[in-house]
Amino acid sequence: MNHITLMATPTALDALFRPRSLAVYGASTRNPTGLGNQLFRNALGAGLPAIAVNPRGGDVEGHAARPGLDEPVDLALISVPAPVACDALTDAVAGGCRVAVVLSSGFKEAGSRGAEREEQLNSIARAAGVRLVGPNCMGVVSDLGATWCNASYFWTVPEARGPLAFVSQSGAMGGMFFAEVRARGWGFSRFVSLGNAADVNETDVLEWLGADEATGVIALFCEQITGGRRFVEVARDVSRRKPIVVLKAGKGESGTRAALSHTGSIAGSHGAARAAFARAGAIEAPDSDAFFDTLAVLSAGVRPTTNRRLAILTISGGPGVLAADAAERLGAEMPAPSQGVASRLRELLPEFAALTNPIDLTPQCAPASFGPAIDAVFDDPAFDAVVVIDCGLDVAEFGAGVARAAERTGRPVTAFVLDVPNVAAALDRAGIARFTSPERAVGALVGVRP
Repeated sequence: MNHITLMATPTALDALFRPRSLAVYGASTRNPTGLGNQLFRNALGAGLPAIAVNPRGGDVEGHAARPGLDEPVDLALISVPAPVACDALTDAVAGGCRVAVVLSSGFKEAGSRGAEREEQLNSIARAAGVRLVGPNCMGVVSDLGATWCNASYFWTVPEARGPLAFVSQSGAMGGMFFAEVRARGWGFSRFVSLGNAADVNETDVLEWLGADEATGVIALFCEQITGGRRFVEVARDVSRRKPIVVLKAGKGESGTRAALSHTGSIAGSHGAARAAFARAGAIEAPDSDAFFDTLAVLSAGVRPTTNRRLAILTISGGPGVLAADAAERLGAEMPAPSQGVASRLRELLPEFAALTNPIDLTPQCAPASFGPAIDAVFDDPAFDAVVVIDCGLDVAEFGAGVARAAERTGRPVTAFVLDVPNVAAALDRAGIARFTSPERAVGALVGVRP
């Protein structure tokens, strides 16, 4: 199979993710609390030239609405009732937009009449050489460098820059994504909701993100995969340089029915999708917890690996045992420390410290000994990765020792810590992903593999 050449020259999707000007259809004087007005307020917040288009004219958010688009723009956002969406798109392409996002619902997901409207939308865009995102979607959010472009229905979005991009066939999953971004302190680069994906689909966006310097990790939520062969070819090429994490909905009969009513898409066989993800080198998460946990470790710089020899480093015995149970259940190896490291730990730790694996430094360890003991474990070639556990013993030397060792060695590491604010702060400063249970800390680390 030929190697795919990623897009290195400007494309139509540049206008989606890096627009220089916008037009919004659906904002009005009569309905200032409507979604169209929210969309226009968001567009104005990007600091880019933004035009409100409304055949009735009037004043919209302090701007005079124009009856039609009378100058070219990069991005047209259409939020009007489905029966008149084709009229709005016709005006937008005649005015010179490069990409149109139809956020309105009432298309393929609504039955045969809606499917006809959706095909008409696609025909209008195709005839003009304009790319179409949606319909039935939440829009796009993108880092423009100096500012953010929130071309979506979301009232507020986090504005922390980072390497994570999220491509979703569901708008509501975008809300979950932004909640996780806030809760976990992530940064992100791009978000796009594809909705019914009448034209632009997940493969088109993956190809663009593959060449996007601001994106280092790509997350994909899908109910179906279109263009299977092209998806595999593009995703395989992109995944050689950037990890792709996929959460597939509609795995069972009930989920398939839900996907059909949600976007009008037939989810198809999950076995076929699973095989496609494997061929593409993508990481498939089994559920939403694992999906976001995997993104956490990837965003922290841990990359997919088949190495599964874990050290569980703890000063909290019980949670360490739970972590060991999870590691065994997931098929990870838990070797004992090498002989030299075990000898070094005996010199540093109380005689009752556990030196097998989990390695329990114990709360009675002298604070000055935490750093050297942690260094010994992180330097041990017997281990590929480390899971750190601390419940209730907020010793600054422990947190600082883990942070320094992780930064010095580059060893993949995750953590479960509880009621230890100083330790947690040290791990956060070092970019170490923390989880809400020992099992999730293990699962996130072990699960990061295509």
